[in-house]
Amino acid sequence: MASTPAQTTLPLDGLRVLDFSHAAAGPFATMFLADLGAEVVKVEKPGRGDGARYMGEPMLGPIESDYYLSLNRNKKSVLIDLSTEDGRDLATGLARTCDIVVQNFRPGVLDRHRLGYEDLRKVREGLVYCSISAFGATGPWRNRPANDIIMQSVSGLMGITGEVGGGPVRIGAPISDYATGLFALAGILAALHRRDALPEGQHVEIAMLDASMAMMANYIPSVATLGKTIPRLGRGHAQIVPYQAFLCADGQYVMVGAFTNGFWRRLCDAVGRPEWKDDPRFTSNADRLAHREILMSTLEEIFRGRTREEWLAALEEADVPNSPVLELHDAIASEQAVHNGIVQRLSVPGQPGAELDVIKLPVGSDRWRPGPATVPPVMGEHTDEVLGKLLGLDRERIDALVDAGVVARVEAAR
Repeated sequence: MASTPAQTTLPLDGLRVLDFSHAAAGPFATMFLADLGAEVVKVEKPGRGDGARYMGEPMLGPIESDYYLSLNRNKKSVLIDLSTEDGRDLATGLARTCDIVVQNFRPGVLDRHRLGYEDLRKVREGLVYCSISAFGATGPWRNRPANDIIMQSVSGLMGITGEVGGGPVRIGAPISDYATGLFALAGILAALHRRDALPEGQHVEIAMLDASMAMMANYIPSVATLGKTIPRLGRGHAQIVPYQAFLCADGQYVMVGAFTNGFWRRLCDAVGRPEWKDDPRFTSNADRLAHREILMSTLEEIFRGRTREEWLAALEEADVPNSPVLELHDAIASEQAVHNGIVQRLSVPGQPGAELDVIKLPVGSDRWRPGPATVPPVMGEHTDEVLGKLLGLDRERIDALVDAGVVARVEAAR
């Protein structure tokens, strides 16, 4: 039984993040920084805000979509027009109070606004500045517009995904965005770890293209070194056999992951083919790969002979890695997901009884646990608080900035 954390002080308590990022990759990283205890100040453009607010289905308001709400909990929103001189001064002042800056504009955009790394490192010693871009800060594609689906297509991820003989298929989750966000998080935490030794600060850079291709690390040696191509195999795997989902008699799918010879031999017994254990066509994974077509066609016929529940019981008894193929609504309701508390429920301020379910921080420790999370902010919800507390501006000065269109307050209350 897991022990209760000894205390609840989070590992990034006391750190502050100035978050210029939008859409998914950057906000995914800064959300986890917030979960780990950092104060995250999200800077958005007056009148428009983060484009993710308009992606997906509206939930808590006309500009608070499910997509936005999934990526921005525990943050504060301030509306500043960075195209104005006063707006840039305000952002520079905020950077002076922060430990980390995260941005995912196209290369050079914030530099032109004098908010790039070389500008802000001068006002904040030890600043960790993270730049996320589509293709990198240099190179022939540096200025191309891109997003998750572009990255999945140009990185090869879609190229290896799809049914046998069919076309490429987008991976259902925005894997390029999220992989980029996680690599950004790792880079930021690594930079923080070395900050005492590098007091001048660090510029962490992540390209979505690089992060997307890193998701295919297991294929790179044979493709880059040997010149092989990776076929689309639908529910199968290009390197391991059998390692796929099988259709059962009741129209449901069971996943089988016999990725070692030991598991393969147990599977032979479970499917009633013990003679396969000594069949030279199937002795090793390399042999099974060479004879994939005959092996898989026979296994598919065998699995169609029983229901999924019958196969799950048989495979469990044989100790072969197995699972049902679940739809997402079933996955989040599974007994293990519920036990792990993977989905956390947040109360919505100002709306008695209203609740929002989001994914939890998938990291724990025996020394800390995340505190209660806050619902993602309404656009501009914290403009007065941030400018007042962090920059010391009084109400009169903030009113003047609002009147001048440099900053804005809440534009859509819940």
